[in-house]
Amino acid sequence: MTAAVVKSTGRWSVGLQAAAVTITVLSLTCTSPANGARILAVFPYNGHSHFAMAEPLMVALSERGHHVTVISPFPRRKDSGADGDGVGRYIDVDVSDTLPPVISQLNVTNEFQHRVDPITGLRDLCHMNHRVCEATFEHPQVRALIREPRAFDVVFAEAFATDCFAAFAHAYDAPLVSIRTSDYSPQLNRRVANPQNPAYLVNHLLEYTGHDMSFVQRLINALATHFGAVGYHAFSDGPSTELVRRHFGHGTPSVPEIARRRTALVLVNSHHSLSQPRPTVPNVIEVGGLHIAQPAKLQNATNEWKNYCDLCDQGIIYVSFGSLLKGSSFPVQFTTAFVQAFEALPYCVLWKYEGELISKRIRVSKWMPQQQILSHKNIKAFITHGGLMGVMEAVFFAVPMIGIPVFGDQQSNIANCIAKGIAIGLDYRQITEQKLIKSIQAIITDSKYRSKASELSARFRDRPTSPIETAVFWTEYVIRHGNATNTASPAIDYDFHQYFLLDVVGVGLSIFVFLFYIAFRLKKCIR
Repeated sequence: MTAAVVKSTGRWSVGLQAAAVTITVLSLTCTSPANGARILAVFPYNGHSHFAMAEPLMVALSERGHHVTVISPFPRRKDSGADGDGVGRYIDVDVSDTLPPVISQLNVTNEFQHRVDPITGLRDLCHMNHRVCEATFEHPQVRALIREPRAFDVVFAEAFATDCFAAFAHAYDAPLVSIRTSDYSPQLNRRVANPQNPAYLVNHLLEYTGHDMSFVQRLINALATHFGAVGYHAFSDGPSTELVRRHFGHGTPSVPEIARRRTALVLVNSHHSLSQPRPTVPNVIEVGGLHIAQPAKLQNATNEWKNYCDLCDQGIIYVSFGSLLKGSSFPVQFTTAFVQAFEALPYCVLWKYEGELISKRIRVSKWMPQQQILSHKNIKAFITHGGLMGVMEAVFFAVPMIGIPVFGDQQSNIANCIAKGIAIGLDYRQITEQKLIKSIQAIITDSKYRSKASELSARFRDRPTSPIETAVFWTEYVIRHGNATNTASPAIDYDFHQYFLLDVVGVGLSIFVFLFYIAFRLKKCIR
């Protein structure tokens, strides 16, 4: 790791010490551990990369003395440290038995063989999340929470492809804290009246960088931004409202109305160093990298993976296509090209892969401790699909990437990394042995990639407090002030014509036309 990153690490360490003092002072002024706040966290989407951002925050809040009830398909394991300071205050409501498994289930060959148009993709995503809402509301333990409302001081829910779980905030008359596990979206910006001028703020699914966009790119960006919000309203808001009223009562307000009125805080998995600088309203806080463990904790862990990495002095290439994609479902020629390329290179290879590969150089496993591997001193490159969690981990640990995106926001994530000089992009449909060898040799031997990665890592780490401490502070701010939290923009109540001053522009144009007409008539009379 370069001096820039070492310097940044030291700065964060000093920041952590200062933040620890700050939080200690806050703990004296907030509720005591015995009388902590009651928090309901609703994260039933069964993609683990989504829950990976929420879980550390829920654990931290329970360790701070708050009583956290978590609805999710990922109950804490007995060996996960649940016997720590938060014992008894982190309560799981396990809904995994009502949802189909999705971890390592998406078949690349079957699901993504043909490109899907954006409208169909958005519709399918909203319908999938609608099914998650319905299955969750039907779960016996969740039905008990709905029918016998308990007192909660704050409700957490993910801002993804539905806001149906915001209904819990209405039922408990509690402020809503939304967690956005990817970058800003048009529907999220509309909910909190966050500025989203498409002239320079790029839609989170597009590959543009925001600088010097052409006319055609700005046109596409404007259409994607505004029609994306309209499509979300059509495919999600209506069905979600109908579902919520069926379970919470017919007098329940519409889902967008609940989300708009109840949202006190949004925690976004973003950071300006990695994506793009943008204006935000006060109740939107960037906490990109919240899920990343501290380097000291990772480096002190001793297990078979650390022992393996220690022995690979020639360097390690780590390959993972995330928790949703099934690695063995890529076309045969794709896997063959990878194996042949790795056999021709001198590096050790760790590959998160669900099948078996006959190769002395490649070690495969269905699961690998990704952060521990990326933080190891012998890691040379990370071959990734471009999921935001993995990209942030690579940026944090200053590891150059080869990006092979498949769907969703992966294309834009990799495009950002390429623009910043820390990645090389490849099309998974056109993978060959020679392309892989050339890309791997370039990313490892060309020092500019490691240098750029170190510079970006330093900027990504350099913050007054760590992401988890930032999230804890603002959550407790909402807890302390409740529904009186005055951070929402007044623009959430504006209609479209008011927000864009169309009525003012209309009046101005009318006056101009009227004056022009008077001048024209006067001129005619004088003649």
